[in-house]
Amino acid sequence: MQLIEIILILTGLLLLSTAVNHYIKAIPVSLIQVVFGIGLALIGNFSINLSTDWFLLLFIAPLLFNDGRRFPKGELWELRWPIFANAIILVFITMTLGGILIYKLIPSMPLPVAFSLAAILSPTDPIAVESIAKKVRLPKNILHLVNGESLINDASGLIGFKYAVAATVYGAFSIKNAVGDFFYISLIGAIVGVVTMLVISLVRKWLYKNGLTNIVFNVVLQVLSPFAIYLLAEDYFHSSGVIAVVTAGIVYHVYNDSTLASSAELQLISEQSWNLIVYLLNGIVFLILGIELPFAMEAVINEIKFNTFQSIAYAVVTWLIILIIRIVWILLYEICHNLITTKKVGPVDIRTANIVGFSGVRGAITMAGILSIPLITAQNEAFPDRELVLFIASIVIVLSLLAAVIVLPILAKNDHVVEYNNDNHWNEEKARIYVLNYVIDEIKKMDHTDKHIGNILIDQCELMIKQLSSIKPDEVEKSIRALAVGYEHQAVRKLVAQGILTKKEANAVNYQINHRELKTLVAFNQYNIRLEIISAIQTTKLWLFRQRSDKEQKLKMQKALILVNEYTVKMLKQLGDSEVVNAIVDEYTNFDMALRTRSLDYNKYYRIAKERELEAQRKAIHELLINDKISIELASKLRQEVNYVENQELSSDE
Repeated sequence: MQLIEIILILTGLLLLSTAVNHYIKAIPVSLIQVVFGIGLALIGNFSINLSTDWFLLLFIAPLLFNDGRRFPKGELWELRWPIFANAIILVFITMTLGGILIYKLIPSMPLPVAFSLAAILSPTDPIAVESIAKKVRLPKNILHLVNGESLINDASGLIGFKYAVAATVYGAFSIKNAVGDFFYISLIGAIVGVVTMLVISLVRKWLYKNGLTNIVFNVVLQVLSPFAIYLLAEDYFHSSGVIAVVTAGIVYHVYNDSTLASSAELQLISEQSWNLIVYLLNGIVFLILGIELPFAMEAVINEIKFNTFQSIAYAVVTWLIILIIRIVWILLYEICHNLITTKKVGPVDIRTANIVGFSGVRGAITMAGILSIPLITAQNEAFPDRELVLFIASIVIVLSLLAAVIVLPILAKNDHVVEYNNDNHWNEEKARIYVLNYVIDEIKKMDHTDKHIGNILIDQCELMIKQLSSIKPDEVEKSIRALAVGYEHQAVRKLVAQGILTKKEANAVNYQINHRELKTLVAFNQYNIRLEIISAIQTTKLWLFRQRSDKEQKLKMQKALILVNEYTVKMLKQLGDSEVVNAIVDEYTNFDMALRTRSLDYNKYYRIAKERELEAQRKAIHELLINDKISIELASKLRQEVNYVENQELSSDE
């Protein structure tokens, strides 16, 4: 199968998994992707021959760089000791103790092979952790701890795995060389990441200050950075590319250049580009995992040495061994920490230890390492139990995902520290509602000449507030709005019958009516497929049969819209004097008065009013930030959205 076909199939399944997750929110999308991968392998006999080196470069390098650049600086420093303890000491404890226990469990498996399996199962996966954390809402200190160790333990796990495999292949092992290699690979990898990222940042800054402010250039340079850094560390310095990209991401985050940050457009496009890349790579990783699982199972089944149920039992027990070692280590670390800080053994939080234990989900690094196991040894013999190791590792990854999905919600159910933000910070919905109410107050202070356009903006804000507050229109409001739209189209037909509008002009007016109605439906989080189809047909007609857009034609269309609004308001008033009817009448009246007072300059003055609205949003966000009502991250997100709206709405052609 051609590479382009593979990419298209995987991307299609990725989109489908997101759609399924939208309707089945209880199951993390990563687990759905694993299931889809299994289905693709079983039904379509689909397989991917992907080199481990390429896998690490294409998937792991950019994903870990992104994790590093987004990791909170304060939390990384605050949790530095438990992070490094989990990332280094726990990995080697898991490798040695876990390897011995696996060897006792499966006596036919050589000890170095058991060490290899335990080593590659040691690293936790930040990608999988994030996918679980979004559903479970882990306590922020635990989330930062697990994410922090995930960024670092990949190197220690891969190094231990490398030497255990080498001992199996060549029949020799040196602790001295392994320890020395670990420090060399880690230290040089970190230096390469720091230095290279600083050089890239300085070059970007110099180019930016010398006029090379092209957004696409800067974003592409940033996206290519982790690939270049990984290759540089691995191929030229023979160090850890994983450590290099992680440290590079952290340096990028710490060295957030103020000149580049001043470009809101650059920040926004950069973040959206990374969101797209992470979405694609993250999903494809779990799809590939699902694809590999049936082939690993088939290889084990075909092997006479172990039967299927025995192999599954080995996998389950191996997962329990890794999990118990992790939980016990967390408890011992907490006891030691208490002894050092308070000179007392307790209290020990068993529940937190279990949450940290089950949060240690395995994923992409484990799979990449297992796939790299050679087929034969230096003596031209088959690598011992290769298929069984691949099978056990794959099952452990799936079990860790399933256990996290099932157990973590139970453990974290009564946790009062489940928010990512400061406990005093408002959530996003509350902040957005405050900003919109602030905007409404500011719009009411506008000049008298702009009050009708201001009222239109107020109507828009109130609709958004209803949506954020989950206030859905009742059946009465839905029916009256539907009647109002019907009256508008009825008015257009009357104008055509009276010869005021041609059929082409009527199509343009109807398009505007439907387009406005679609925006209202979006504000209420509703969807009308019939209206979408009609609007698409009208758009096609407008494109095929373009009309002149001179002043006379614009004035004619403006007068037609005024007549349509007048007729609609008259018909609505005949429905009686109710709160809902009066509110909808006010919306049409505001639009009608804005058209009358601004005539052909309506778009111009609408943009002026919209600019004032956006400026009010910026003031509201700043006020929330300085009063410590929202986090810096949320303030940045809201500001980026304001800048995006400004670019989209105010830079469009009239």
